[in-house]
Amino acid sequence: MYVGRELNRLESIPLPEWSVDELSYYRDTLQRLQSVLNADGKRILQNVSAEISARGGLPAQGGDYDHPSTIHYD
Repeated sequence: MYVGRELNRLESIPLPEWSVDELSYYRDTLQRLQSVLNADGKRILQNVSAEISARGGLPAQGGDYDHPSTIHYD
């Protein structure tokens, strides 16, 4: 379960102010729904992906016993 700001609240906030967890969560979610997204959804996905790229990508995770290999957003 996602614990964070909802997309309808985040749409009024500039992408540079979104947390890495929010960007990661919504990129993953929108990518999974990409085949059924309307034009607005596709635009949001493109903007989120561009923001992640502008930040230098997602941080690398260690992937050992105490640290997951991906961002955990809940």
